[in-house]
Formats: sequence, C-alpha cells, structure tokens
Amino acid sequence: MLFRPTKGGVPVEEKQKDNLDLRQRKTRRQLTQALVELMEERPFQELSVTDICRRAMVHRTTFYAHFTDKQELLHYLLTQLERECIDACIPQDAPTPREFFLEAARSTLAFFKERRALYRACLESGADTQTRLLEDAAANELCLRMSRPPFPDALPGVDPRIAARFYVGAMLSLLHWWLISPDLVPEEVLLDHLARFIPNH
Repeated sequence: MLFRPTKGGVPVEEKQKDNLDLRQRKTRRQLTQALVELMEERPFQELSVTDICRRAMVHRTTFYAHFTDKQELLHYLLTQLERECIDACIPQDAPTPREFFLEAARSTLAFFKERRALYRACLESGADTQTRLLEDAAANELCLRMSRPPFPDALPGVDPRIAARFYVGAMLSLLHWWLISPDLVPEEVLLDHLARFIPNH
C-alpha cells in the first residue's frame, strides 16, 4: 500500500478536500448574500455579474467557477431559502392539530416578514416557477407530517394530501397579499383571524 501522508491522523488529501469544501461554501455564502443585498436595492434585471462580484468582493472567474450566470445564482439562493422556510415553518411537535397550524402560521409570518424585501424582489424578478416549487415542497413535507400523530386520530378520514395542499395554497396566497400590500396588517391581527378559522380539535 502506498504511504498516505496524514495531518492530525487525517489523510492530507481529505483535509485539503474539507478545506476546499469550506472555501466553496464560504464563497457561495458571499455571493448569495451580495445578491440578497442588491435585490433589496435594485431590480434583479438591472443587476450584472460584475455588480454581484463587486459587492461580494469575489473575482468574476471565481463566480463562474460556481455559477453559469446570475439566474443560476438566483435559483441557488431560492433553493436555500426553500429549505430554510420548510425547516422553520413546519413544527415537528404539537399536541393538537389546532396548535400545530397556529404555530405553523406564526412561524411562517415571522419568517417571511423578516425577508419581505427579498420576497418582493423575487416576485419582480419573475421567479414564479420557484414559488410553485416551494408550494410543492412545503405541501409534500406537510403531507408527511400530517400522516403522523396526532393528525390521524384527531382528523379521521381526512386525506393529508388534500389538507396539505389546501393549507399551503391558502397560506401562500395570504402571504402574497400581506407582503405586497402597502400597509402591512399586524401579525397579531392575522393570527387572531386564523385562530377563528382553525377548528378546535
């Protein structure tokens, strides 16, 4: 067997690969953060790769080592946000369906309010396809969650696929209206109304 140089008990080539992965992740974070900041200042259509690189303090050749163009960077950003959204907005533990949906609504409103400027910028960029992908991913995740306790016993006969699609579609429609309205309705008002709609189970 050939000798494999080690550092701290870990083969050097593995250390180098880990360091490379860390650098790649750091570069992608810099580029996505730069894109977020710029999209909150100007329309996506007006941004260039040079603008993004200048804000991220990254060379253009480095940008193209990660992404083919700014559209691919936008897709990457929205995919990351999609995962963050699902993780943050779908509770893993709730004693009743009512508490589950109220907590999900509370978390969802907080998540999107914090990213309101970015959400509006994404809509203006024509990222409708990604919005539909978010709806599909969230509905699938919610369907899985509703297949586990306490839902089957509390809501007998309810198909989780139908319920998940209804809830996610309604919530995204409400979010869209809420976030693009010139006067933001207070979260407490929305939650109060949602609490009246959600049945006690």
